[in-house]
Amino acid sequence: MDVHLQVRGLRRVIDSRVILADITFDLAPGDILFLRGPSGVGKSLLLRAVAALDPIQGGSVRCNNQTPSEFGVPDWRSQITYVSQSRVNLTGTPAELYFSAQKFAAQRGRQRGDLPDILFQLGLEQLLLNRKWGELSGGQAQRVSIAIATALKPAILLLDEPTSACDLESTRRVEEVVRECGSAVIWATHDQEQPRRVGGKILDLPFGTISTVQVEDQTNPSEAEPSTPPPISTHHSSSPGAVHDSGSQKLL
Repeated sequence: MDVHLQVRGLRRVIDSRVILADITFDLAPGDILFLRGPSGVGKSLLLRAVAALDPIQGGSVRCNNQTPSEFGVPDWRSQITYVSQSRVNLTGTPAELYFSAQKFAAQRGRQRGDLPDILFQLGLEQLLLNRKWGELSGGQAQRVSIAIATALKPAILLLDEPTSACDLESTRRVEEVVRECGSAVIWATHDQEQPRRVGGKILDLPFGTISTVQVEDQTNPSEAEPSTPPPISTHHSSSPGAVHDSGSQKLL
């Protein structure tokens, strides 16, 4: 199903302070929209509003002209996957999270990406899926999160600073995987060069102005290919403890 996102006059107020006001944009299948602005300007709040994880104080967020309640919240959160900047609340292993996510009714029968291949593209070994989240470095956790999210093939992918802990080579790998994943993307970033490397549009906060950027010609920072990773283990826990937010598709 093609999913078109419409945000109209969105308003977020925290402790009587207006953080976002009158934010309006559209997101069509395949679009990439970067959120740009200083810390505290509301990038994460905007992502959480689109994911239907937080209430809004004005305006509307719709998919195919339906609000989350009209669309159906479980289906909304299956179509829209939010990858949080923080993973401190995650328990278990990435493999447990991935298999738990597939158990939701809205995920059944859905086409999925090749997780081992995505990990390979990100320069990661599959054995990382069976390690505890707390045993992964910041950059590893970010890339594993991206691999899981893109493998689930959401219509819309919401990314909150997904490369903040990555080195240059890992950052370029993430950018390539996300650009080629087929999902529409809303991407919060502090990296001023990232939109020019990836291409798409920029929404500057707090003003809400939108501009278009063209992807730059660039050379892969490393020609070295990662070593072939070992086969993924299919043994996993059935515990849903790795999935949070009352069964939402806020996976990571």
